[in-house]
Amino acid sequence: MTLSRRPAERRRIVALVALVCVSLGSLAGLIGGLVSCAPNNAATQSRPLSAAEAQRLSEMRVTNYRDERSGVNAIWGEGDTQVRVAGWVDWKRALAYLRVGGPGAGDQRGLLQAVPGVVATRPATPAEAAAEAEAPRPSDATKPAPPVAEPPADPPADGWQLRSWTPSGKSATPLDTFLSLVFVVANPKPDHADLLAKSDARWTGTDRIGGTTVDVLLGPAVPPQPLPTATPSAKAPAKTTASGSPSPSATVSPTPSRTAPPTALDELGGALRYWLDPTAKLRRFEALLPGNISARVDLDRTNRTEVNAVASFGGRTITPRAPSKTEAALLAKMRQRNHDRNGAKFTVDVPTLPVANLRGSGWLDWNNTVAYVAVHDVRKPTDVAFLRADTAGVAFQTKTGKAIEEPPVPAPDTGWTFQAWAQRADARGGLDIDLLLGEALAVAAPTQDSASFFEEHASFLRKDTVDGVKVTVFEIAKPAEQGNIGRGQARMRYWLDKTGAIQRLEARTRAGTYGQIDFIDGTVPTLPTGQLG
Repeated sequence: MTLSRRPAERRRIVALVALVCVSLGSLAGLIGGLVSCAPNNAATQSRPLSAAEAQRLSEMRVTNYRDERSGVNAIWGEGDTQVRVAGWVDWKRALAYLRVGGPGAGDQRGLLQAVPGVVATRPATPAEAAAEAEAPRPSDATKPAPPVAEPPADPPADGWQLRSWTPSGKSATPLDTFLSLVFVVANPKPDHADLLAKSDARWTGTDRIGGTTVDVLLGPAVPPQPLPTATPSAKAPAKTTASGSPSPSATVSPTPSRTAPPTALDELGGALRYWLDPTAKLRRFEALLPGNISARVDLDRTNRTEVNAVASFGGRTITPRAPSKTEAALLAKMRQRNHDRNGAKFTVDVPTLPVANLRGSGWLDWNNTVAYVAVHDVRKPTDVAFLRADTAGVAFQTKTGKAIEEPPVPAPDTGWTFQAWAQRADARGGLDIDLLLGEALAVAAPTQDSASFFEEHASFLRKDTVDGVKVTVFEIAKPAEQGNIGRGQARMRYWLDKTGAIQRLEARTRAGTYGQIDFIDGTVPTLPTGQLG
């Protein structure tokens, strides 16, 4: 049994697997030239790394990843430009949750959550900003400002704004580069100790942190990688002469390339100073952020607070497991229960940054398998698209000039363009909005499904609530996912109440965020059932 009627599922899985790899292990490939050099702090005379030190430095990132979580306290800038950050990072989930403050925070003051590539911010309220401004400060402007408080363990549900982030280059900000560093110090695999030993990494001294003696090492922001295996020279395609006979073939000259991995730290994302304890745990690091601003980041390895994500990043922590027989029976009721509801009003939120952050509302008729919705980018609320989806595809038209919360009823007779589902897919699979609409149409059927299917292919994720209604959150692996992913990694999540009715449908997007459709019981107007466009 399959719930989805959409094409290109396998392409979509490949894209999502690639996205996870970028999020957890390949962020370094996105941040060349991350920091200019190490801070100019006086130190004892440095020397090259010993073999043992290179081995320990090579284990730092994988140790962070295996430890999963840590407290984070950071500071950069001086006096009135000083910014202070406090919170937590979950390296395994590639998720940071922080409060940004200090006299130099400006419009960045408030709460922040981040995954590689996307930041969610919740600006401080005037009262919160005033309370921080009134905190006592030292008379000496060169001394640190009071530390900012950690964010609340449960992030507020509303008020979040999403944006993409740029970790390097001319448009990079100190905050975004700091976020890059917080993520890039963790990796599922160890670095190459032999390449670190050959690099310009240095031992610069020892220090004490929390009663533990640590080595202070100057090392690369991005670890060195072995050169790719050489491939045989390719021949240029044979050209045809005017007579039709092939001209002599020519061998393509190989592009000049280096013969060994880079050793200079400025070729490896820049230099960072690492405070590393005897067990390869990172206790502190320092770097220069854009604008030549010195930053210090302290990691509290005893503060392993579990990070709860905002809805756009997947919500509270999940504990995937096989469903019980009772839970599988609830899933088996879902489609029949939805069909009995006839239809529902729904709201949609699809953060597909940097392209768009779509929001909208409309209605869904499960008896006739039709969805009708008006969506807009939150940055352009007066540019609205009407979408009418059914099993064949999507008809759409656009309107500009004013904000429209719901699509007009009855629907316009003209101005529609129709595309079959397959026409709307690209090399990476279906569009995120299509993924949600197609699945929303598929979660209803006149008969009950087999519980045994869900025992094999579904997973329990967590208990939660939607607008005060208690729900159980499940995932159901699609055919292209079955046998290829672990529990908790499916792209679709289903939030069911105690009767089996779906309250929310959730999907991973191409941007590494989560899109949602929330269903609200109520009167559904007559929707256009004939093909439009």
